[in-house]
Amino acid sequence: MKLALDINVFNNEKFCNWLLKSKEEKHIPAIVYMEYLQHHLKKGNTPSMVNEFLEQMNINIVPFGKNEAIKAAKSSIKDWEFTKNTREYVIGSTAIILNAKLVTNDIKNFKWLDNIITPEQIIEKY
Repeated sequence: MKLALDINVFNNEKFCNWLLKSKEEKHIPAIVYMEYLQHHLKKGNTPSMVNEFLEQMNINIVPFGKNEAIKAAKSSIKDWEFTKNTREYVIGSTAIILNAKLVTNDIKNFKWLDNIITPEQIIEKY
């Protein structure tokens, strides 16, 4: 199973421990990486520390490119709030292109996405 991770899942220690042991294919969209890196830079950590953590967890950083942009634009057609929700469309479109489950605590922000699960649900299921 492929997983695309939103930034808020890293606040869940139990889920992070599950990720560490999991053999699932794990990805974070580049925008999530940017947010996660910025959060750790504010705490005094270095990019190499963040990268080492992600490597230890076997998490791949996925760039945002043309295919993801097309999917994000098409997915947002019915949403007049695209500018307000651009971040969610970037993350969701990356999950779609990867054919991955999106793991997030913000289910309501991704109501347009079908393949979505919370960290608690994934721990319970798998």
